[in-house]
Amino acid sequence: MKEVLNFLQLLEQNNNREWFNAHKADYLHAREQFEQLAGRVIAGLGQVDPYIKGLKPSDTLYRIYRDTRFAHDKTPYKNNIGSHLSRGGKSSGNEGYYINIQPGNSFISGGIYMAAPDKLKAIRKEIYLFPEDFRELIEAPSFVKNFTFFQDDKLKRPPVGYPADFPLIDYLKYKHFCPWIPMPDEWLDYPDLSERIVEMFTLMKPFNDFIHRAIEDL
Repeated sequence: MKEVLNFLQLLEQNNNREWFNAHKADYLHAREQFEQLAGRVIAGLGQVDPYIKGLKPSDTLYRIYRDTRFAHDKTPYKNNIGSHLSRGGKSSGNEGYYINIQPGNSFISGGIYMAAPDKLKAIRKEIYLFPEDFRELIEAPSFVKNFTFFQDDKLKRPPVGYPADFPLIDYLKYKHFCPWIPMPDEWLDYPDLSERIVEMFTLMKPFNDFIHRAIEDL
C-alpha cells in the first residue's frame, strides 16, 4: 500500500489535470493495488458478515475525481482513495465499513456517515428505546480500547423530542454514528494489513448490527 500512499503524496503536490494525465498509468496501478486490498478484506470480512460476502471490490471504490461545481476548492482530484463495504452498495446510505488511505490521514471506520434524516431519526429512537443494548456495545473493552466517534456536525443541544437528562443524550447529538481508528502510515507496509483491517472491522460488526436493526425496515 505504500505505492498508493506515494502516488497520493505526489498528487497532493501536483493536483492538476496535466500532471494527472501524464501519470494516469501510476494512478491506475495505485487503484489496482487498493482494489486488491479491498478484495482481501471482503473475503475475510465476508466470513463473519454475510452482507459483505460477494461484493465486487471495484464497486466499493469511490471515484478520485472531485465535483467542483459548487466547491470553493477547485482542485480536480481527491487526495485520498476510499472503499465503502456496505449492503446495497457504497451509495446505499446503509451501515458499512470504510477504508481510507490518505497522506497523514489514513483510517478505517464503520457504522453510518451522513445518515439520511429518516435513518438518523430511527437510530436515535433505537438508542433511546434500548439504551442498555447500545451501552453494552460502546462500553465493551475492545470497543473502548480501539475506537472513537467522529465529532463532525455534532448538535450542541439535545435533538427535539428527547429529554436532556437521558443518560446517553450525548450520543443522540451525533449526526454520524461512525466508530473509527486511525491507520498509521507504517501499517501500510505490513504484509498482514488486510488481516488487521478485518480484525478491526470484526470488532465493529456488533455496532453495525445495532445500526442495521434500527434502519432495516426503512
